[in-house]
Amino acid sequence: ELSGNSYDDGDSGGSGSGSNKRQPPVDIKIIETCIPSSIENDNFQIPIKIFMPATTANTTHRAVVFFIHGGMFAFGDRNSHPTISHALCQLGLVVVTASFRNGEEAPHESNVTMRDLNDVVDHCVQTYTDLPFGLVGSSSGGFFAIHLTQTLDSTNKIAFCIPICPVADPFKRASYLRSSITGSAHSDGYTAVHTPEKSKYILEKQLSFWKSDESMLEARESTRSNTNNVPTLLIIGSADKNVPFDVTNEVQGWATRTVVIGGKGHELCDKIVEGGGYCCYLPDIERFLV
Repeated sequence: ELSGNSYDDGDSGGSGSGSNKRQPPVDIKIIETCIPSSIENDNFQIPIKIFMPATTANTTHRAVVFFIHGGMFAFGDRNSHPTISHALCQLGLVVVTASFRNGEEAPHESNVTMRDLNDVVDHCVQTYTDLPFGLVGSSSGGFFAIHLTQTLDSTNKIAFCIPICPVADPFKRASYLRSSITGSAHSDGYTAVHTPEKSKYILEKQLSFWKSDESMLEARESTRSNTNNVPTLLIIGSADKNVPFDVTNEVQGWATRTVVIGGKGHELCDKIVEGGGYCCYLPDIERFLV
């Protein structure tokens, strides 16, 4: 049984579930606790947050998902992108988030990030034995979600994967950012482009985790095909300045379903945006889960 602080949250997120049968907003109970790292001689406790939608005599939890936050491979924690966590709860999902280590604190070569993520996956699967388990990831978290579906020892425990604007190919994203920094992005075929200053900042943070082009090239191999046949719903925006189309091209080729939200950018994986935001793809998630 989980220990930690629990409370009722008054803001239960958006109501765009796309289902007339469900009557959002549902009440959400939030539990904060920690789980131990499985790394030998590591005293780190991984902080996690559990968003638990209320059930009634006529409703049950549909599944449990580990929502892996984004943050340029360097930032973020269990409190990141709360509107997405709340929105997923409106669909009847138990949502788990985590403050895993990444960036300069835990670069790719240390394997600490993947160990932390695996520990959270194991916790979800072992705690919610009666529910299907899925992965949801935004931005850099989308890369980790896809990577986990293809590399976990027991991938049959993953019922589905939903990457939202994922940095599916870190090397291609770095190439785009470098093109933007030098001012050649438009001539290189990119349409929605960051300023050179913004691109330089994102690249610097991304490289605090990856360190080298070689590591990014090696890592992208895990996202090039769906070798474990995990049902995958890819959600991307047509005007994303953080993740251009070519960064997700190969995932688009093998994903079970790809949804492109016209005129939207990287805000899709972060927060509510007036006139759109995450609400615009909740019906797609609803249909995908049926």
